[in-house]
Amino acid sequence: MTQLSAAVTLGCVTLVDATGHEHPISVTFCTSFQQLNEMLQVLFKRDSIEAQLQRRYMEQGQYDLCIDDDRQVTRLTSQGWPIIEAGTTIVMRVVFEQKAYYGVDYKCHFCGAANRSGAKYSLQRQVDCSINCRVCKRRFQISCRSISAKPNTQNPFPGNEAEMHLIRNFHIQQTVCCHETSLVVLD
Repeated sequence: MTQLSAAVTLGCVTLVDATGHEHPISVTFCTSFQQLNEMLQVLFKRDSIEAQLQRRYMEQGQYDLCIDDDRQVTRLTSQGWPIIEAGTTIVMRVVFEQKAYYGVDYKCHFCGAANRSGAKYSLQRQVDCSINCRVCKRRFQISCRSISAKPNTQNPFPGNEAEMHLIRNFHIQQTVCCHETSLVVLD
């Protein structure tokens, strides 16, 4: 029996946490965003370094949940919670903010490698999916928003190198900064 068919038979979803560990969770704990978050809090009450690290990001709201099927990422939020079926894989990701000036740049937050998904994909396709870093193999997505104000580029827990090495799934929220200019007419 495969892992997926076992999860369906037992009525479970698979939660892949931000460190890449898989946890079977009863589908009955996935009927709402709040309920799944309460389950995550129980899951990360352990004293392991991985649990402590993820608990810190959760406490600061610097994480998200999604369904990532390799073709599209569906973010799970408290608004419009979908029906989660047994066999679904839910991915927890640490969220980092990053300032950008020229649109989406698939640069890995950890190893710095530039990742291209190929010319056959449009920019919109790149923004709607996750990719595996070609160097460190971490899985990540980058989303983009435009603002004219200066974004917060500090992450609450930059962590030490050993802790950061544990994170395998993350989401970069790039803020494309628009420079406002004003024209002055001189006589």
